[in-house]
Amino acid sequence: MKKFVLACITLLLTISDISAQSSRPDIFIDCQMYCQMNYIREQINFVNYMQNRQEADIYILATSQLTGAGGREVQLAFEGNNQFHGINDTISYYTDPNGTDAINRDQMVSELKKGLLKYIVQTDLIDQLNYSIDNSSEGDQQEDPVKDPWNYWVFNVGGNGWLSGEQSFSRMDLTGRFSANRITEDHKFEFTTRYNYEENTFTLTDGETFTSIFRTYNIYLDYVKSINDHWSIGGTSRSGSSTFGNTDINSTIKAAIEYNLFPYSEAQTRRFSFYYAVGPEYYDYTDLTIYDKMSEWVGRHGLTIEYEQTQKWGDLSLELGVQQYFHNLDLYNAYFNPYIELQIFKGLSLNIGGYLSFVNDRINIAKSDISDEDILLQIKQLDTDFTYFTHFGLNYRFGSSYNNFVNPRF
Repeated sequence: MKKFVLACITLLLTISDISAQSSRPDIFIDCQMYCQMNYIREQINFVNYMQNRQEADIYILATSQLTGAGGREVQLAFEGNNQFHGINDTISYYTDPNGTDAINRDQMVSELKKGLLKYIVQTDLIDQLNYSIDNSSEGDQQEDPVKDPWNYWVFNVGGNGWLSGEQSFSRMDLTGRFSANRITEDHKFEFTTRYNYEENTFTLTDGETFTSIFRTYNIYLDYVKSINDHWSIGGTSRSGSSTFGNTDINSTIKAAIEYNLFPYSEAQTRRFSFYYAVGPEYYDYTDLTIYDKMSEWVGRHGLTIEYEQTQKWGDLSLELGVQQYFHNLDLYNAYFNPYIELQIFKGLSLNIGGYLSFVNDRINIAKSDISDEDILLQIKQLDTDFTYFTHFGLNYRFGSSYNNFVNPRF
């Protein structure tokens, strides 16, 4: 978003109802984030909102990514078509991490109006455009750099609890969490810890009760140093415990390096990265494992390749990864995680996604006998050669091309 030193321009687009439908540009907002479209339609009523991007004079791609302070950097990419062909623009702005939905939606409406201005002036709507210029900040002084008393540190602490049940079943789930992070252009530091307790009680047909308990805690620590617009280095550390995973303690510390083929500044719309991490891992097991271990130190490395595109035709995400232990090269896992949301043609969209993993590295599996209750309730993690899930959907829309009206009744 362009900054003006001598003047802050506030655009007040007060356009009355226009009977000539051809005067209104046809727009399509492709929201890859949370957008309150009903509110946007109410506030920006001098355009036609199209159901299909192929019919729009102005295509707007809205994306966002999380900032270090907990807000979001929002990017609005405008692309002109038909009479606006070749008129393109990109607006970026930041939301307040403490901002409410009402504040965020007003900010988005304001930025959308600014982006639409260059198209509006190309139509006869320019004759109904009113604007004002605020010169209250005149002067040649440069803006003072931000002085943050927290030095860009952000902290979050919280917890959740769930209670549910009926005559033959009850469930209690408690979660606590704490995080601290400091993110700047040159450094990224993130610390997160989380504890979860889940208890399920079943009353069987003979009146006997059976209780399953899951406890987990995890501590995550990540540090990233920006080298340039393509390279990053740093390290990761993980520690935790899991009754399901047969570990009283599991801990790892790894050095990491990442290369992004595209500049990181384009990460909202495209990314092609190679991430490699290597380091030691320590396990202290609850029960003896299938490898006759109660504790052990091992070394492991892994490579993750990610490709992402967010464009007007849809979304594409491909993730491919492999991890391998050094003490036994036959112990590895490899996974493939694809997702595509494709606008095939006018009105027809397709989405397909899934996850497939070849598993041969579960060194934590308990050697003890597995009961039917363990299998049915998934109390203990079992060995397997693979895991998978998939999802798909197809949607075809036909009928009116316009979507201007808001009716919240019922």
